[in-house]
Amino acid sequence: MNLKKWGILGLAGALVLSSAVSAKAFQVKVDEDTFADIGFQVRVNYLNQPEDKDHDYRWNRFQVTKYRIFSIGQINKLVQYYAMVDANYNSQTYQNEAKLWEGGVQLTFAPEFILKMGKLRVPFSRNNLRARFVSPVMSSSGNFFIPNQFKEALKAVNPYPGGYKDSDPFKRTDFGVVLAGYIKNGLFKYYVSLFNEDRSNATKVWKLSKGWVDANTIKTSEDKKSFEYDIRIEFTPTFWGFNSEKTVFKPHQREAETYLGKLDFMTIGLGYHHEKHLDGLDKATYGTSDLERDAWAADIAFEKTFSKKYIIGGETGYMYFDDTHLYETSNGQYKKGDVWTWYISGHFTYGEKIGMGYPGIGFRYEYINIDGKYNNEDDLVYDRYGLCFNYWFTRSTRIAVGVDFMKAKDALEKYFEDNNWDDSTTNWYVGVYAQF
Repeated sequence: MNLKKWGILGLAGALVLSSAVSAKAFQVKVDEDTFADIGFQVRVNYLNQPEDKDHDYRWNRFQVTKYRIFSIGQINKLVQYYAMVDANYNSQTYQNEAKLWEGGVQLTFAPEFILKMGKLRVPFSRNNLRARFVSPVMSSSGNFFIPNQFKEALKAVNPYPGGYKDSDPFKRTDFGVVLAGYIKNGLFKYYVSLFNEDRSNATKVWKLSKGWVDANTIKTSEDKKSFEYDIRIEFTPTFWGFNSEKTVFKPHQREAETYLGKLDFMTIGLGYHHEKHLDGLDKATYGTSDLERDAWAADIAFEKTFSKKYIIGGETGYMYFDDTHLYETSNGQYKKGDVWTWYISGHFTYGEKIGMGYPGIGFRYEYINIDGKYNNEDDLVYDRYGLCFNYWFTRSTRIAVGVDFMKAKDALEKYFEDNNWDDSTTNWYVGVYAQF
């Protein structure tokens, strides 16, 4: 492939990139090949929250959950970039602490060969790539809706994490490199990636009587000795009239549950993940010296507009993680533990304006099962249900009212009962999300 052809193909990717940015962002333009789109985003919530491990009463709060300044653009036909600085609400300090949320550089050599480097979304499952800002159920956009006792259950591996923390067992974003491609006009897409390998002994053992504790190690962890790697392939049945999402062309690497009628799409995805995340274990105690996590994901999402005004979409996914932690099976005896989860969501939006916007409704269900024993019960299990009524002004600006319900089961329910924590909780919220 000669340089002229590379330039033409790179320009095609850049055109897709520029069209992906919200039309409401403002643009700084040097020339036809060099520009930057700059935007702002804010998420404000009122939450009526249930009793949790830190509150013995229902409580209320208003909060600016997130404030974001972002920029996405290109230096030339080959080089694109993005950066997002977020001030996120911290429930411990009650402050919004700003930091680089994501950022990276993209080299668009050809639609089939796009290289990304930086602090990126991990291309393992659709859940990792989802643009949660436009999720029809607002409570799926982060863990701040979850009561604190349920967060206890997720310390081994959280399939639905918020932003990057190097101590997270499994991350939505990480520092690394991604090679992606768009094949046969989007019939197939692929992602192959390497990320930092993070080894930690923090909260990797579930004890029969204590819950989560740190693992005992006999030597210093060989952190960053190797890499985490993730692989994902996607398929769109374009021959059925569906369009392929242009995620591989976007430096920020986002997929959406809804495009508010602008894109009839279907995406079927499969993912694989591998990381050695703990070494130096006391083999005499645990029966093993390390933990290497393998994970698999399968998901499908679609959205279609009927009669030019009825927007219907849905998504379902499954994720399985092996060797995420160790759990005590009897006094002083341990096994390697696994985690698996599945979710399903759906939404309906009326695509003609009523007043100033478009009304809609979304629902979501999640199930999580974590290996562990407590009081002769097996498995840390919970169900989570979300329902949300939306009024969309644009795809990036809306008002919503929703409810989030969680129920602990099996060993997790017994653990909550012994700690006098509620095993079923209901969280009501009102959200206003806006983006310029």
